Order: sequence, then C-alpha cells, then structure tokens
Amino acid sequence: MNQTPVLFFDFDNTITYGDVLDQIIERFSISEDWRHWEDAWIRGEISTVQCLDRQVAGIHASKAELLEFVADFQIDPHFGTIVQWAASERVDLIVVSDNFSCLIHEILSRHGLSGLTVAANELTFAGNRPKAHFPFRSKMCSRCAHCKVEHFKRFPGRSKIYVGDGLSDVCPALAADVVFAKDSLAAYLTDHRVAFTEFASLEIVADFVIANGRTSAESRRRPHRMGAQVHAQILVEGLPGDS
Repeated sequence: MNQTPVLFFDFDNTITYGDVLDQIIERFSISEDWRHWEDAWIRGEISTVQCLDRQVAGIHASKAELLEFVADFQIDPHFGTIVQWAASERVDLIVVSDNFSCLIHEILSRHGLSGLTVAANELTFAGNRPKAHFPFRSKMCSRCAHCKVEHFKRFPGRSKIYVGDGLSDVCPALAADVVFAKDSLAAYLTDHRVAFTEFASLEIVADFVIANGRTSAESRRRPHRMGAQVHAQILVEGLPGDS
C-alpha cells in the first residue's frame, strides 16, 4: 500500500471563516424565496440540488459582482501552512465543496493559494443571471449535490484524511481514515459514535499532518472505515447537505 495520505478539505466554514455561499445568497437574492427553499431543504422536502438550483436562480448578479463580493473573505491562516507542507512532501490535497469553483478559486488566489485542486459545483452566467451546474452529483444519491466521497476512488489503497464541518461531509467522514470535524458534522458523528478529532481552527490539523508526516493517516487507521461508503450513503438519506 502507498503510505502517503491524501488530504481532503471542505471549503465554507472549514477553510473560510463563515459560510461564503450563504452570504452570497442572502446578499444578492431578488426576493425572500430563498428562505422558503432553505426551510424546505432543512425539513428534507427537497434535495440539495433542488435547493441550490432554485436559490441560485433567484440571484441577480454578474460574475464580476460575485467575485468582487467574495474578495474580502478571510481564510484560516493555518490552511496555508498545510498547503505548503503538502507541496513540500508531495502529498495530494483536494478541496471538495458544494460551493462554486469560480468563487473558491477567487478566494484562494487572493490569499496566494492559486493552483490548488478544487472539486466543486459550477456557475454559468447570462448577464446578471447565474445558473448552477452539478458535475459531481452521483446518480446513486438523490440527496447530495456533490458526492464528495466519490473522489476517494481516485486514490485506491491510499489513506484519507478528511476535514469538514457540515452534513454534506457525512459520507466522506464515514469513509475516511482520519477525520477532523466541527459544528453539525461533529454533532452527527458524536450521535453515531464515530471517532473524530474536533477542531476550532486548522492549527490542530496542521500540527497533526506535520508531526506525523507522510504516513499520518496510516498511523491512525481505524478498522473498516474504508468500507463505509455504502453505509454512509444509507445514513445520509433524509439529511440536508451543505457546503
């Protein structure tokens, strides 16, 4: 087995301070309908794809306006430390998110982190009307807009470290070897008695990967975690997902 781990990071409220997408929807929506879709999603009445598709359809803003809006969002400074370590050790690092790739790249580039691998949803624009696209939606799951655990399949035999905060991170968290979690993801894992390390900032993640080096995930492997993808999909049914 290749001993080098792969690092997976959620974006909103994991790398960034606060939820970027939620603030965009609130700022640029032309009506309050987005709140109705949000409530329906929370109740499990519509999927994440349906919710995001309808919320984005209610936004009135050009690509330039959205990029300008996200330019000032701050990120956890320890993420840069992790990126530097991963580059020096030739460890794969992937950002996986229900947010949109153009917005994620803009924020990362503002912090000197251009060129990272990002797997996210996509936006196209017709003037001031954006449209959402979901290239990583799985036909096996009617709930999620972005099946984050699917990206694990690119790295067979490699141990996985996952860092996230929300219910859209449940599937990859259940399938990973080492998990750092906070907020609703931490609550879910606690309720289901799944082992994880809680984080408030990414400093604890940086300390862990640097201290344990290229074999960090393998040194903390938990039995049967990599066999949990199907079980994770079952558990997540009926749950709302987030970015």
